[in-house]
Amino acid sequence: MSIFASYVTRTVPLPFDEPHTVTIQKLSGRDVARAKDKAREVRSVSSLQLVQAMGGAAVVADVAGLDQSSAVAAELERRRADPAQVYDRPTVLEKGVTAWTYTEPLTPDRLADLDEQAADFLFHAILDLTLPNGDAEKKTGS
Repeated sequence: MSIFASYVTRTVPLPFDEPHTVTIQKLSGRDVARAKDKAREVRSVSSLQLVQAMGGAAVVADVAGLDQSSAVAAELERRRADPAQVYDRPTVLEKGVTAWTYTEPLTPDRLADLDEQAADFLFHAILDLTLPNGDAEKKTGS
């Protein structure tokens, strides 16, 4: 392994489209941060739009008065741990896919055109390479 993310690559066979393969690379620390920031931004905008569509401040006041059951708390924790909720998939794909065996050139538009199965498969493969322990919030001793 290298400390330089761009040196850490893996060629991944596509089990649903043999014999094609895709070369992925580990995301840099900056790219991980961008993917997290973009996901947070998308969630915030979506949440605001939902609250506005449901009635704005009155809905917020109603929800604030509700008790959270352990089932709701568990579901919120599960969602926070879901990589799809933490990292922006288009950012991860654009930064993590470096080559493929298809005749079409690798472009952001081509990545955006991937079907759900391929996009999800590659998204998780890149995150597995980038965060092998599944822990994006590793802390170093000081």
